[in-house]
Amino acid sequence: MVAFKVEIEESIVQQVGYNEVERYLQEFAQQLVLKIAAQEALKDLETIDLENNSEWKAARRLAWDEEKHKYFA
Repeated sequence: MVAFKVEIEESIVQQVGYNEVERYLQEFAQQLVLKIAAQEALKDLETIDLENNSEWKAARRLAWDEEKHKYFA
């Protein structure tokens, strides 16, 4: 694990409280992890051709066959 030193104005900490600042920083770190995961997923999607993938086509067809009764009377 890597530690970062973050300097925050003392007036801000006094205004909102130490625990609130700490909670906000933890939430920010969690959001950062999610953003990194999303970027990696987007990179992976660039290499996947869902339009022409035969397994994907079969899965779409099966899903449509199972659900089309909801759309046509």
